[in-house]
Amino acid sequence: MKIQARAVLVALLWAMSFSAARADGPVTIGVNGSDQLARDANISWVRTGSYWAEINPSPGVWDFSIAESRVQGALDRGQQVLFILSGAPAWCGGGSNGATACDIELWKSFVDQVTLHFQGRIAAYEVWNEPDLSGQGAFGVGWDRSLTSYPAYIDYFVEAARIIRRNAPGTLVVGPAMSKSTSRSVTIWEQFDQTNYPDGNASDFVDVVSFHHATTRGDAHSEDVAWDIHDRITNIIRRFNPRNGYKPMWVTEFGWKVAGTNITESTQRVRIKNLLIEMGGGGDGILSGFNIPKAFIYVLKTCDGDEGYGIYRCDNTPRPVVSTYLWTKPFPATQSPSEPRE
Repeated sequence: MKIQARAVLVALLWAMSFSAARADGPVTIGVNGSDQLARDANISWVRTGSYWAEINPSPGVWDFSIAESRVQGALDRGQQVLFILSGAPAWCGGGSNGATACDIELWKSFVDQVTLHFQGRIAAYEVWNEPDLSGQGAFGVGWDRSLTSYPAYIDYFVEAARIIRRNAPGTLVVGPAMSKSTSRSVTIWEQFDQTNYPDGNASDFVDVVSFHHATTRGDAHSEDVAWDIHDRITNIIRRFNPRNGYKPMWVTEFGWKVAGTNITESTQRVRIKNLLIEMGGGGDGILSGFNIPKAFIYVLKTCDGDEGYGIYRCDNTPRPVVSTYLWTKPFPATQSPSEPRE
């Protein structure tokens, strides 16, 4: 009788946690980039960090000056940090854009150094950046080697998760930070579902599933992107990696580019707001029950080829998404799904 009662209790708790994991609700608004401008916009989560190549510029040399400034600056402003672990040094074979895997022992040493240095200060680590891409020109983007030969991305992820959990218990392990592509991503999702280690299935090392969706398409309205996200979760993640398919989902890059498109700054504002409403389960209900509690706008500000994505212009002046949307929200900025779309 006691055994039966315990089984019923376990089943009830499991059902409650499953239900909670699928609940709709406000979306916490984050941003890619970390300085005072993010806090001025009432944003409480920043996706930032420092490349492996910057922290470990030569063998045995560790320089946390850039990373420390970004992390501690955010903490001093009352923000939480999603730290990206990515960008291998050229000296260990990382290639010209830091996207080629180095020896896994060197990777483990890097993750160990970072997690010990920032122990107790980082809320979440995201392992690599868009590993489903290859041959990209931008530094720190993609995985420029085979997805199946050792060390593969899956090996990097699992080793990083082990170290994070050992050095910073309670810190979330986030990934795999996929781009909008589907071909190589299917391979990665299948690897998570099918790769077993002595200490668990690869999916067990994922606390939060992350992916990206930034668009240059002028005809891509917020509901179009919501349907794209819906299809990606149902037809790719849940199909090829069902073990991870019902975990919290963070969209760690999303936005609309105003330069070189027919998107105006005002349209950028409306579509960002409307997509956040959809992510919380509101609007047309496209993403109702999909559990997207956090979404990070791409990008705070940049003066390079991605300048059009910024919510601030290169001269630090705010675009409407800040001046007539984020500034109207109290810190920490969230978007309720119950608010009507514009």
